[in-house]
Amino acid sequence: MFSFFRKEKPEDLMAFLKEGQPETGRGPAYKEAKPLAEVSSGIEVQESDLGLPPELEEATILYANGRAGDAAAVLSRFLLDHPNNRDPQPWYMLFDLYEATGQAGPFEDAAVDFAVRFERSPPTWSGRDKQRGKKAQAVATMIYGEKYGSLERVKLQRFIQDAELAPYVRLDFSKTQVPDEDCAKAILNDMVRLGEMHKPIELIGGPAFGVRLNAARQGERLTESGWFLLLAVLQLMGKQDDFENVAIDYAVAFEVSPPSYIQPLPIPKGAVASGDVPGKGRQFALTGVLAPGAEDQFTALKEYCHGRIQAEIDLSQVVRIDFAMVGLMLDTLLEITQGGCKVLLKEGSELVNALLHIVGVNQVATVLGRTRV
Repeated sequence: MFSFFRKEKPEDLMAFLKEGQPETGRGPAYKEAKPLAEVSSGIEVQESDLGLPPELEEATILYANGRAGDAAAVLSRFLLDHPNNRDPQPWYMLFDLYEATGQAGPFEDAAVDFAVRFERSPPTWSGRDKQRGKKAQAVATMIYGEKYGSLERVKLQRFIQDAELAPYVRLDFSKTQVPDEDCAKAILNDMVRLGEMHKPIELIGGPAFGVRLNAARQGERLTESGWFLLLAVLQLMGKQDDFENVAIDYAVAFEVSPPSYIQPLPIPKGAVASGDVPGKGRQFALTGVLAPGAEDQFTALKEYCHGRIQAEIDLSQVVRIDFAMVGLMLDTLLEITQGGCKVLLKEGSELVNALLHIVGVNQVATVLGRTRV
């Protein structure tokens, strides 16, 4: 199980979140409901009282870390082990997980079991994934450091998981120096894997990275994999003439046939990159997978809330909040509320809302549950 220690102050919780990933242990208990919070003129809303069993907390954190299959297994096991439990929350968590991952079959199977258990109509498939579609997915971003090391290998697994839901991906080489043979091979393998997924690739810092690679080539410091990486960068940037010139030089240097230029996959039109979803009227929508690379959404949220006394944040299109982003989210909400704006978070999935309560977001904002049909 995962252990979180409840912090009395948001500032204490922020410091805790920045310490790193959670340790194993028993989860917390939320014994007291929050006081009534005024969210609009003449309307009062009671925040929910989440007394999460440790198994449900574990499932929440697993899902936040991109391990949807493991989270589903924990939830299913909890339901099997507690046949007399009349609390629908773990069922709702499982329903929302199935919807977020597009598993209509398991959703319907669980709906039948729910109807038998509770003797009432089960939740219906809302089609929220269809409403979101690819246009509402946040762009998955992989940020490479100066060298390709253990940090990149850890980030890669989560990046690939998020890339499966994204309309296209971003590779950030802003800080990447000229790689050695092993590092160049690793980066090329990442590109090949994305190519097998048929994901369009947008480069961040691509031109400068290409200049660094080309300078190493001219100085005869570029390995063979480095040559291929330079060719890949030129191809992804659509620089066909430069690609063909380097390809000829490569063929001469290594006495092989020159590689052929292939037109890169186009970035889909109308796809919503992180931060591109505007606030409309009294609401601001966060969307997709809120993972590293989606920081612009929080920047846009702060801009939207600036000068307002109250803001409603629509979470209905949020697929998942990555655990690596909860610190930034809490920091953003603290800044907004300290600026005099009350925040209402609504329509989040059961797993999203459970995570918000675990990390203490409900201490600085009102969190409402999802409307179910």
